Amino acid sequence: MMMRVLLGLLLCLPGVVAAALPAGLELTAQMERASVPACPREQARQLELHWRNGEVSGSLDYLGLDLACSRSGNQGAQGESDALSLLLTLPPVDFSIEHFMLHLPDRALSGPARLRHRDGDIIVHWQAENGPLSITLTPEQGGWRWRGELPGNVLLPSLSKPVSMQGYWQPGQGLQVAFDTALPEPLTGRLSLDGQLNITADGWRWDPASRLTIDRLSWRQLRLNELVLQPAGALPLTGIGHWILRWQGGHWQQQHLPGAQLTLALDDHRHGTITLELDPKLKVRTDWRWQEGLALTLPPQSLSLAKMAAWLNRWITLPELNVEQGELVLSGRAENVLDGEQPLTLTLALKDGRLRRGELYAQGVKGQVEVVRHNGQLSLGRHSGLTIAELNTGVPVTNIHGSLSWRDNSPWLSGLTANVLDGRLALSPMRLSTHLRGELHLQDISLARLLNLSAVPGLTGDGSLHGRLPFVLNDRISVQNGRLWGDDGWVSYQAGESLTETAADNLSLGLTLGMLKDLRYDRLNADMSMSEDGEAIIMTRLQGRAPVGGQLHPVNFNYRHQENLLQLLASLRFAEQLSERLPARLQGGTE
Repeated sequence: MMMRVLLGLLLCLPGVVAAALPAGLELTAQMERASVPACPREQARQLELHWRNGEVSGSLDYLGLDLACSRSGNQGAQGESDALSLLLTLPPVDFSIEHFMLHLPDRALSGPARLRHRDGDIIVHWQAENGPLSITLTPEQGGWRWRGELPGNVLLPSLSKPVSMQGYWQPGQGLQVAFDTALPEPLTGRLSLDGQLNITADGWRWDPASRLTIDRLSWRQLRLNELVLQPAGALPLTGIGHWILRWQGGHWQQQHLPGAQLTLALDDHRHGTITLELDPKLKVRTDWRWQEGLALTLPPQSLSLAKMAAWLNRWITLPELNVEQGELVLSGRAENVLDGEQPLTLTLALKDGRLRRGELYAQGVKGQVEVVRHNGQLSLGRHSGLTIAELNTGVPVTNIHGSLSWRDNSPWLSGLTANVLDGRLALSPMRLSTHLRGELHLQDISLARLLNLSAVPGLTGDGSLHGRLPFVLNDRISVQNGRLWGDDGWVSYQAGESLTETAADNLSLGLTLGMLKDLRYDRLNADMSMSEDGEAIIMTRLQGRAPVGGQLHPVNFNYRHQENLLQLLASLRFAEQLSERLPARLQGGTE
């Protein structure tokens, strides 16, 4: 009150007694201290008012304002009418402030400032240690409406550019705050806040309706759209607690990414956990730590292979697999995920897989992929590989083993071997992509078992076959320029009654059937091709000896065979399933 009386006298002097005062006269009024009892840190010290040449100005040695103070004793609007009342108590003149201190809930900012009054607004220009700050405060209905520009690092340490902000507050209501700014490098995008802070018995709390949004986030080759971050409940102003982040799809390189949600738990500003929710029943948890970068630790955790495959099918085209059983185990570690030069390891292990695609069936599927990033380069760990106990294509293939590697910016399958028809097969190193091209090598394949598959009555034989089958696999498989060969075996064909009767009147047919009763070959060669629809042509050439006229004579036998191998394999699979299920049905089973 005394200050306002002095100010009134100073403001009246020019019009009343200026003519009677000597030229060059200056007047000064001083006040040692002013404070707000409800907020001890809100005070003014060493206030002076100066009258010079008909103008009044002011100076303050210290002005402190406390935004963390609850003036009402948490009783709503009652008692909050003195919020920031120290500003209203000051005379409506311009002030220079030697030391302006702004108390926030988790820190205090200080520096010299200038305070101006213009058309009912209070304008503060402030040089804080974080950078220049400008705020315009407008008293409104017992509260304040404010707008201004703050240093970005006042809000987040990583924001280096100034941030334009605005807000509104009235006694008994929450504090409305909004801002919009660019994301810090190396990220690109716009960061916007539409938030509300409520005062509670525990201090200021973020309202669950608050939203932090990014229209489009870009980082390296990653793009995410319409990100929204919101508190999972009423959280303290420091942000400690649980937050929910959602996004509406995006891209990694040229690959589309689906929308998802993650829960970010802040134990403090340096560490916590992240739970990525790909699906209500498919969640991945990661521990994070901020220490000169974002370090992530993915503890080992199991996911259903069937649920993971179903989620992947929403955004990428996978082969039509029916996952009957299987478990994925994830683990990993990154020293700084934001730095492409820092080490990163991600391990995916598959256990007890059982898969089916149409009539194809695989069981005992297990494997591991270890993705390693070192010095900015991706590779696969030496333990990356795949094992399948049995793959039933109509021809059982067992003990499949292969290793995975990374080269030329792509995954490769190499060293794959398996057992088939009492022999072995091996696959040349093959680049894994949507269009596969490779070469299958066969060794010691049993001719006897191969002829049994053909299901030709009366056809038997024995020997070992070797071969190479170049193939292309898009949606379907095709073979071009395939070759089979073998040495020292035999083939026997015992013709049926009808064909034998026909051969009695056909000398050429009779000689051929006679040779095929016991053809002992020294060399077998076959050329093979198969189109995508499964239609195969096999040209076979046999060199050896066969009985003619009761004696063995050298022979060269050529044979062209055409058959749909895919249909043959399907019929073999059907026959095997029938042989498994029929006894159960005959015995009253339910299969």
